Amino acid sequence: MLEINNNVKNLENKHWFSLFTTHKNMYTNKCEQLANEYEKLDEYLYKYHYRLKQGYKVVHFALRTIITIFGDITFKRRRYKYWNQKSGKFEYVCLLDKEIVLLSKQRIYFDVQFKVLSLLGDGKRYRDVLDALNHCYISKASISSILNKYDIAEYFQLAEKETKTRIDVKNKDLYIQLDETFLATLDQKVKQDQRIRLVTFHTGHKEKNYKNARRELENKRGHFLMLKVGKRINTMDYRDLLIKELQKHYVNINYDKIIVCGDGDAWIREIANSFGNVRYILDGYHAIKKLKQTAFNIIFENRKVTLNSWIKLYKDGKIIKN
Repeated sequence: MLEINNNVKNLENKHWFSLFTTHKNMYTNKCEQLANEYEKLDEYLYKYHYRLKQGYKVVHFALRTIITIFGDITFKRRRYKYWNQKSGKFEYVCLLDKEIVLLSKQRIYFDVQFKVLSLLGDGKRYRDVLDALNHCYISKASISSILNKYDIAEYFQLAEKETKTRIDVKNKDLYIQLDETFLATLDQKVKQDQRIRLVTFHTGHKEKNYKNARRELENKRGHFLMLKVGKRINTMDYRDLLIKELQKHYVNINYDKIIVCGDGDAWIREIANSFGNVRYILDGYHAIKKLKQTAFNIIFENRKVTLNSWIKLYKDGKIIKN
């Protein structure tokens, strides 16, 4: 009987070891793939004509290790020397770090930081976070450091950096992109649910500098409002707040050219109606999601081809979802 139990235990240990090895190999492969992609991007930036035009000269290669959601990633990238006209001296920079928004002394990448904040916001304990991210090999001190780094107000006001001069938006469409989320916070060790309304103002997308560049919003500014769950937000008061924020950041606003964007929630439509003669559209993500749902419900042949043509028409501005 004892021999049988030992055999079962050995089989169980082999099973868990095999499963552990499989997961470890999966994360290792992901890390290697991501490291290769970073090095390919570094090679692309090296060959990109903008680098030569701006006078960036390669000094040497440098290794960088960061902790991502898949684990530790070590990659090689070029370090450049260039003349900074503002400071009047030579400075050094890694263009890859700038491209992937990696700070100079940053060890833990943003995907891990945001995952930590998300888990803590769901009411998880430090121990739960460490268990969920055990392949990242972070510590309790790392979690505390992330929490201390991100003051909630500062975190949501990153896009709200005030400038000395307001932006002239004469004859330009001005987008008001609205969203709402919920966050669990701790106040004197008491859990409280917070309701957060986020708004992004912008004038559309910037033109791409090169083919595979990310689409960036132009003249972007942001604002947030955080209240306890259950507290009512008056529609007209919130509209007045949005107008005040618009006037703080922009001049020559044509209120007939305002476009309100959102995910289709009733409160966003109410805000759009409160402005009067403004357009209301679904934001890009939810518009494409609606197109996919519609295609699934009414198209039964060549669905993928039809859907891709719809998405292309939408991105070209030939479909507006009201």
